[in-house]
Amino acid sequence: MRELMFVESPAKIKSISKYLSGRNLKVFATYGHIRELSKGWLNFGPDNFEIKWSNIERKISYENKKVSIIEAIKNEAKQASKIYLSTDPDREGEAIAWHIYSILGKEHQKKCSRAVFNEITESAVKYSLENTRQLDQAQINSYLARVLLDRWIGFNLSSYVRKKVGGQSAGRVQSIALKFLADRDEEIKSFQPKNWFILKVQLQVGLTITLFKLSEAAESQVVLSPHGKKGVVSFQKKEDLERIINDHLDDHYILEEIGEKKLETSSPPEVLKTSTLFELAINKLGLKAEDVRRVAQSLYEGINLGGETISLITYPRTDRSSVSEEFLKLVKKFILKEYGETYWVEEGTLKKKSIMGKKEIFIQGAHEGIRPTDVELTPQKLSKLLSTSSLEFQLYRLIWSYTVASFFPSSRNEKRRYVFENQGNFFYASESSEVFDGYKYILRENGLLESREKSEFDFKQLIKNNKYLSKEDIIMEERNSPPSKYSEATLIKALENKGIGRPSTYPLISEIVRTRNYANFKNKKFEITELGYKVSKDLDQNFSNFISYDYTRTMEEELDNISKLKTDWKKFLEGVFIAWNDSLKGAEKAEIVKDKSCPECGSQCVYKFSRKNHNKFIGCIDFPKCKFVENIEQPQKEVELLDKLCSECKSPLAKKKNRWGNEFISCSNYPKCKYIERNKQEYETVENSFCPECNSQLVYKNSKRKGNKFIACSGFPNCRYSSTLEGKRIESKGNSKSNKPPEKLDRKCPKCKKNYLQIKMSRKGTKFISCSGYPRCKYVEWMDKEGETENKSS
Repeated sequence: MRELMFVESPAKIKSISKYLSGRNLKVFATYGHIRELSKGWLNFGPDNFEIKWSNIERKISYENKKVSIIEAIKNEAKQASKIYLSTDPDREGEAIAWHIYSILGKEHQKKCSRAVFNEITESAVKYSLENTRQLDQAQINSYLARVLLDRWIGFNLSSYVRKKVGGQSAGRVQSIALKFLADRDEEIKSFQPKNWFILKVQLQVGLTITLFKLSEAAESQVVLSPHGKKGVVSFQKKEDLERIINDHLDDHYILEEIGEKKLETSSPPEVLKTSTLFELAINKLGLKAEDVRRVAQSLYEGINLGGETISLITYPRTDRSSVSEEFLKLVKKFILKEYGETYWVEEGTLKKKSIMGKKEIFIQGAHEGIRPTDVELTPQKLSKLLSTSSLEFQLYRLIWSYTVASFFPSSRNEKRRYVFENQGNFFYASESSEVFDGYKYILRENGLLESREKSEFDFKQLIKNNKYLSKEDIIMEERNSPPSKYSEATLIKALENKGIGRPSTYPLISEIVRTRNYANFKNKKFEITELGYKVSKDLDQNFSNFISYDYTRTMEEELDNISKLKTDWKKFLEGVFIAWNDSLKGAEKAEIVKDKSCPECGSQCVYKFSRKNHNKFIGCIDFPKCKFVENIEQPQKEVELLDKLCSECKSPLAKKKNRWGNEFISCSNYPKCKYIERNKQEYETVENSFCPECNSQLVYKNSKRKGNKFIACSGFPNCRYSSTLEGKRIESKGNSKSNKPPEKLDRKCPKCKKNYLQIKMSRKGTKFISCSGYPRCKYVEWMDKEGETENKSS
């Protein structure tokens, strides 16, 4: 009988199989999780931790027929002498291994052992098979706690926001990400702009100097600003600065002091971990978080290079920057050979780095940082095997460069300060020169750091005690800046700084926030929508003890403690469920309308929110028995009037936002005039992706009804290609066999006598004629196969 190895992704099969070709072993993929919590199941609580699992109904091609993944796993286990559970080396991977183990009978469970590897290389895979272990029950308990915690909080919070605020859903970590956006939005709105003035003087020799100290006489006549940069004189009023120039300065500046040279060092970066990989790839390569996750996973599982599938990087989900002793030896040999001893890291810096022993790497949760599997495969060598414009090449180059740079020495700069005096007022200029590039060399070599620009001024020409004439006085107005809106990179960094989220969740957090209509993504920045802000503030008001940075961080720490046997998972959940129950009871109490009873049944009236447009209204507390509803006049939203008139009623046009937060232009005289300007909307482009039908640029769009995000052709309506974010094609409703726009006929609709008629095709492929004013006008003429009109209906 042969041996059997279970992995998650089929992309790993070729990479692993080639290293075990001399062994009677089959590698089989589970395609991810095989079981999940039963949908809608909440039959657990403080006194009951029984869990009901449902098999994920996934069909695969197996032995020339379509069977469920569960059936295929069980059949493979029957034919195996040994079973290696080699799913990913993290908490989710341990959980999938446990699920596989759980569905097998006791006879086959005896064959199972856990074999983990952090990189798909021959040495790592073979070593894992020689050093197997049992399933880590502590890590499994941590997974169970996380699953139940997310289901409990997500189900109850989602139910609450749907009823109370009209939102779509809420979750444990998602709600915190939304809180980041809401808090930042408030910071921006409450920002108080400040401005001040500073003085620079350009000398005739070409050097620009800055005022940093006033004489006592000069300072007594002005009001200084507390908001400017430290070490520079900042004036509240421009008039005060002009008075200093006119009354307290002449044209001669004496070089009073040439400071000593000071050496400044810049330490090399750490080996990348998941959060820093995301931040750098988003900022330097312009990728989206989901693209980084997908491409990194592909580089780990293996890509085709010259007809051979090769894994290029280590496991990409890690919160450590460690490397193995084995890799340290290899990278040292490489750097000494290619760059010489000058570019090997200083011993002091090396001692601070986290180096892992060979056995430690195979302990559950002890991951290395993200590094290349073969340091000898430089970006220059890879460029001969892989297109340099591909995302795989660009991300590999970044990972390789930062890994090697982390074992280069620090860069060194020499700085010197020059002080000029004029009538007891002092100015400075700074000279900075790079004396050793260190780790910056490797980043510049690979286009990840700009080359240092040399100073245009030659400081060697300056002589102490010499007088230098001024050429121009430069008054500069400076002002403080409001906090920036979060980008994907800064949101991930903020989450990590607060100890929230884990490597596997970073790309999902921002995607969930965006697809639930709680935030839009414009110019690579998050803009919280009105609904998102409303949901966040309500949760903040009613669940402040739980939807907080400290509480969420504590939850993550407790889940980690469970995996380290420091916390009992059932006692942990018991405390959480009891506390949440009390808060939910208080929050779910409807807001009573004072001094108002239901005119239909006499019960109390309460405030509610519409699920459709999220507006507040009054309803009966006995709904659904009594369906009394009373609309509340909504406050008029401020609109931006434009210098352009409506083509139909000549009223000013206005810029508005729809309920999904998207801007549009319509008549300010709405609802009397319902004109809407059909300008072509600007959409966020999909990087390096083009339509497979017309080769136009692909863009991200949101569906009008639910706001769900999808990918579409920018050539719409001439081309109607669209797909899900995962790349699965979406068939056009009512036109599944053709992406062409409806054919316009040269006659008007006989019913509404306003719109023209057009030929369309039903989902079943039947042609018909309908009014272009649909759905307002529902006139239809059905056609036979020859294109003749069969009947009419309206």
